[in-house]
Amino acid sequence: MKKHYMGLDVLRGLGIFGVLILHTAFYYFDGIYDLDLNEPPLIITLIGFVLMFAGLFAMISGFVHTLQFYRKYKENGKTLKSLLKYSSFAGLYILLIAYVYFLFTGPGLIHFETRSMDQSLFVELIKTGRFIWPSIDRILYIDSLVMIGLNVILLGLLVALGLKVIKSDQKRSLYFFILAVAVLALSTVRIPLYTSYLDARDNGQYGLVLVMNFFINKNNPILPFLSFGLFGSWIATLVIENNKKKTKRLVLSSGILFFVMGLAIYLTAEETMLDRLIDYTWYGIMVFQIGLFQLLIYLFLWIYDRKETSKLNVVSKFLYRFGVAGLTVFFIEQLFSAALKQIMMLFDRTLYLGLYASVICGVVIAIFWGFMLMLWQKAHYKYGIEYGYVTLMKHFGGSQKEDKLKA
Repeated sequence: MKKHYMGLDVLRGLGIFGVLILHTAFYYFDGIYDLDLNEPPLIITLIGFVLMFAGLFAMISGFVHTLQFYRKYKENGKTLKSLLKYSSFAGLYILLIAYVYFLFTGPGLIHFETRSMDQSLFVELIKTGRFIWPSIDRILYIDSLVMIGLNVILLGLLVALGLKVIKSDQKRSLYFFILAVAVLALSTVRIPLYTSYLDARDNGQYGLVLVMNFFINKNNPILPFLSFGLFGSWIATLVIENNKKKTKRLVLSSGILFFVMGLAIYLTAEETMLDRLIDYTWYGIMVFQIGLFQLLIYLFLWIYDRKETSKLNVVSKFLYRFGVAGLTVFFIEQLFSAALKQIMMLFDRTLYLGLYASVICGVVIAIFWGFMLMLWQKAHYKYGIEYGYVTLMKHFGGSQKEDKLKA
């Protein structure tokens, strides 16, 4: 069984590289409060859409963790109990990083109605010199890292159940697909329940809020993002079967089906994407992305992994490094961007970053981080978040990521 798939690292790296650009462009655009969300510029719509791409990381994570689970169980003879312990600690590590990130170094939450930004602690300190306590919105917010941590834990349970109960690899593949579709269908209940969640918040019913939070709160809750992870698990089981024709037929058929269904829902619903409402527009985007991400994963696997050995070109290597160690960059990039802007303002107190200037700034900063990763690779990415993950997981059977860090 193949240890890892290079195409997924390149695709993950492309995603992280894009997020680095857009975080700077979106959160450091000085004219953001004056945007007309009813008639936004096309580039703002595209940025808003791409910032909703957390499901791509969920699907890749589902693929990778399922592959690792299978390999440890089938080839290394690990027990399901030990693998559940492995996935639990892996998920808890990601959750710890997630909360430290979002409370202390993460991006701001925009409040258009008050023309204000709810900043993380260190970003606020850099920008204004003020120390603030995290808001309740930041504490409860489900960002992409929280979502991935939850998915790793839940997928560990579901993969272990599938391996224990279903003996046929083919039937187990169907099990993941049915689960993925069921969770996606169940996610429609998030539309009415989100209103109930907000009512509970407003009425101070924090017990109910905590029960509902991981399932339905913004931005990337279990419903529907567990579905993205399960579709990743499904694709992994097809690849493990090593029937390339079957994998191509099923993944392309499923990807196109969900792509078309989601597009149809989106086009027939009210346009509310930039308002970030939890409604049928949101649901159409989720279904559309389920299909799009399946197609992207198949495409990148076809480009980079259809041969046993394939070499990366310069651009692919550049993106690959983000896929291997980009989480550390993701963790600190807002601090760097905030500090850089403050330095720029020392030279020009009237500095105003317009839309296109912000995008250009984002591209330049992301490229800068690419060169930093190139230098850091020579030290095997020591002492970063990924290095910490590998060190922790040595106590539970080791991680495939160790080989990537040392490459």
